[in-house]
Amino acid sequence: MPNKIGWKTRILQIFSVFLILVFLLCAWVYMEFRASLPQLEGQVTLSALNQNAVIERDKNGNATLIAQNRMDLAFANGYIHAQERFFQMDLSRRRAAGELSALLGPKTIAVDKKSRIHRFRSRARDAIALLPTEQKALLERYVDGVNQGLAQLKSKPFEYHLLQTEPRAWTQEDSFLVIYSMYFALQPDHGGVEWQRHLIEQSLEPALAKFLLPKRTEWDAPLQQDETVWKAPEIPAANLLSWNKNPSEMASADLTYEDVPMPGSNNWAVSGAVTATGAAILADDMHLGIRAPATWFRLRMKLEDGSLDISGVSLPGTPLIVVGSNGFVAWGYTNSQIDNTDLIQLKMNPEDDQQYLTPQGYQAFKTFDETIEIKGGEAQKISVRETIWGPVLDLESDQPVAYRWVAHAPEAVNMGLIRMEKIKTVKQAMATASTNGIPAQNAMLVDHEGNIAWTIFGAIANRLPGDYSRPGDWSDGSLGWDGFLSADQQPHVYNPENNRLWSANSRVMSGNDLARTGYGGFDLGARARQIRNGLLTLKGRVSEKDLYDIQLDNRAVLLTRWQKQLLSVLEDSNDERLKAFIQPVNNWGGRADVDSIGFRLVKNYRLKLFEKMMGALTKECTDTFKSCDYTKATRHWESPLWQLVESQPTGWLPPQYESWAAYFEQVALEAWEPVVSGEILLKDYTWGNFNRAMIKHPLSAAVPGLSLLTDMPESPQNGDRNDMPHIAGSFHGQSERIVVSPGHEENGFMNIPAGQSAHPLSPYYGAGHDDWLKGIPTPFLPGDKVWALELIPAGGQ
Repeated sequence: MPNKIGWKTRILQIFSVFLILVFLLCAWVYMEFRASLPQLEGQVTLSALNQNAVIERDKNGNATLIAQNRMDLAFANGYIHAQERFFQMDLSRRRAAGELSALLGPKTIAVDKKSRIHRFRSRARDAIALLPTEQKALLERYVDGVNQGLAQLKSKPFEYHLLQTEPRAWTQEDSFLVIYSMYFALQPDHGGVEWQRHLIEQSLEPALAKFLLPKRTEWDAPLQQDETVWKAPEIPAANLLSWNKNPSEMASADLTYEDVPMPGSNNWAVSGAVTATGAAILADDMHLGIRAPATWFRLRMKLEDGSLDISGVSLPGTPLIVVGSNGFVAWGYTNSQIDNTDLIQLKMNPEDDQQYLTPQGYQAFKTFDETIEIKGGEAQKISVRETIWGPVLDLESDQPVAYRWVAHAPEAVNMGLIRMEKIKTVKQAMATASTNGIPAQNAMLVDHEGNIAWTIFGAIANRLPGDYSRPGDWSDGSLGWDGFLSADQQPHVYNPENNRLWSANSRVMSGNDLARTGYGGFDLGARARQIRNGLLTLKGRVSEKDLYDIQLDNRAVLLTRWQKQLLSVLEDSNDERLKAFIQPVNNWGGRADVDSIGFRLVKNYRLKLFEKMMGALTKECTDTFKSCDYTKATRHWESPLWQLVESQPTGWLPPQYESWAAYFEQVALEAWEPVVSGEILLKDYTWGNFNRAMIKHPLSAAVPGLSLLTDMPESPQNGDRNDMPHIAGSFHGQSERIVVSPGHEENGFMNIPAGQSAHPLSPYYGAGHDDWLKGIPTPFLPGDKVWALELIPAGGQ
C-alpha cells in the first residue's frame, strides 16, 4: 500500500514551492536590477574610441573624465551619461518631441499633443545641419559614447523592465531635443503671460487692468538704474469695479494660487577688488523641478596635456558643461524672463478659410501631419498648421492666433557653449553671448583677473518698432522680427563701481535695453533686492562662504509688513477664534524656518487675501474667458494688493463685508481653517510640517513599492517657494548651488540634490543629498578617486 500524504503535508509542500518560486523571482529581479548598474572599475574595450581615456569617481560618484583628445572626452562624457542617466535623458528628449506616450501610455497624450505643435524633432535636424564641422563631429562622438555606454550595461536600465519596453538608441537630434526640453521648462510654449494679460485687458476697464498689471514696483532692484523713481500709481475710481457697476454682483470668485517656485534662479558676483585673492567669485543656484535623479550631473573634464580642465554641471543628453569654471572664467545663469515670444492675430481670407494675410498677400497655411504613438493603444494623428511666423495655437479667440517663439529659429539651439572651454576673460565670454544656443539666460560672468559682468546668453529677437505686449496684426509688415540682436547689441553691465552684480529673474534692465528685450513676465524684485542688500552689507574681504550663506538666506523680508498688518488685525479683533494666533504671529521669527508657526500663518494669510481680493477684481475676466488666470498674468500682484490693503479705499471692499477689518478677519479664518476647525493643532502648524522636500523618481507613484527604493526621504526644509534667496518647495527648488572663483576652484562649493546616480542600488545613490537639504557646503571639485574605469580602444593597450 502506498503511503498517503496528509493534506497538511501537501499544503506545506505547496507553500514551500511557492516560497522558493517567490525567492527565485525576487533573486532574478534583483540580479536584473544589479545588471543595469554602471561599471565603476576595471577596463572596457570600445571600438569607437581613438585613444585611452579614464572615468574616475569619488565616494559620491562625482566624475572626472580624462582623455588625450577632445573627441574622446566627448565620447567618455556620452558613455557616463548613458550608464548613469539614460532613462532621464530619454524622458527629456520625448518631452520635447512629444513622444512620451510611446513610452508611458495614454496618460501623456495631452502633453504630447501640445508639444507636437512645435515640431522640435524636425527643427533639431535643421539646427544640426548648421553646425560647424568640428562641433558636429564632437556631437557625433558624444552620441557614439551614449550608445556604447548603453550597450555596455549588462541589462537595460531598470525603468525599462518596469515599463516592459526597450530603450531606443540615441541620435544627434536627441541631444538637441534635450536642449529644447529646457525651453519648455523656462519659457512659455502656449501664449503665456502675453495671452493672459490680453484676456485681462479685453475684459476689465482699462484703468483697472493697468493697475492690476504693473510693470514696475517698489521692489525692483535692476542693475541698470531707472531714469525715474518709482511712484505708487493712483488707485482707479471704484465705479469701475463689477460690484459697483452692478450692485447685485457679490464678487465672490476666489483664485487658486499655485504656490510653487517659478522656473528661475539666483546668481550674483563680486569682483576681485573685494576678495582676498584678487579673482572674482560667482554664486549660482538654478531653480527647477527636482526629481530623483537631479537635473544636473556633476562633471570635471580634463585633457592630459593640461590644455583643458573644466568643472561644473552637465545636462545629461548634451555634451558640454552648462555652468561651471574653466580655471580662467566661471559662469552661471538665471532665467532672463525677457519677451521671447509674440502672438500674431491672423487676418483670414474671407473667400478661403485656408489662407491668411501676410505682407506679401494671402498665403495658405502649411500643414504637417504628426503621428503620436501610444503604448498599449492605437496611434493618434494630429495636423499642425503653420504660418510664416510660426504654428497656430489653440487659444480662446475668435480669430486664429500664430505663435512666434525664439525656440523655433535655427539659432535657438547649437553647440556654442563649447567656446566657454577656452575663454580666458569675461570680455571674451561676453562676445559669444548672442550666439550661444540656449534659452535666453542672465549670464553672470567672473574671471581670474577679477572682472565681473552680466549679459544675456542666447538669441534675442530684434523687433521692428511697435507694441508687442499683446496680440498684434503683422499682416502689413509694420510689426515683426528682423533677425536677432548682434553681439554689440546684446545688453550687458561690466565691472560696476560697487564691485557687485546680481540677478534673480526680476527686471535687470531699464531704458533702451529693456525696450529691446521686452517684458516676458519678470518676477517680483523682492528676491533680487534681498540678494543685492546682502551683498552690499558684506565687509572686509569677501569669501566663497559669504556668498554661500546668501544662498541660504531665508529671512522673510517681503512678509515683514504683512506680519505687522496681520498682528494689528488680530490684536484689534473681538473674535475669540483669533486670539490664540496673536502670540505665534508676534513671535514669528521673521524667517522661513522649519519650526516657525508664525511664518506659516503670515504667509497663508497673505496668499488667501490675494486669492479673495484679486479673484473678486478679475471675476469679469474669468466669467468672460474660461482660460483667464490672473495668477499667470503677472508676478507683480504684491504691489497693487498691498496698496489696497494699506489704503483701504472706499468702494473697493467686496460688498458682502461690512468693514475692512471684518474682511481681514474672515480672510484669516479661511486661511487657517484646518487649525480653526481643529483638524490640525496650532502647535503642529509649523512651516516645516508643510514645506517638506518630496523628491521622487518619475515612476515611483505608478509602481507599488518603488518609492521605498528610489525616493529621497520626505524632510522638512527651511526656505520658501518665492521672494527670498533660499528657494525651497516640495518638488521645486535650488537644483544646484555653486560658489566658485576661477583659478581657485579648490575653495569653491557645490551642492546637488538627490545625488549623481539614477540607480537605487548604486553605492552612491542619493550621496550628497543630505548636505544639500541641510545647507552644508561640499567641495566644488570631485574628491579623491575611489573608482577608476579605463576606456581602451579596440586593438589598444
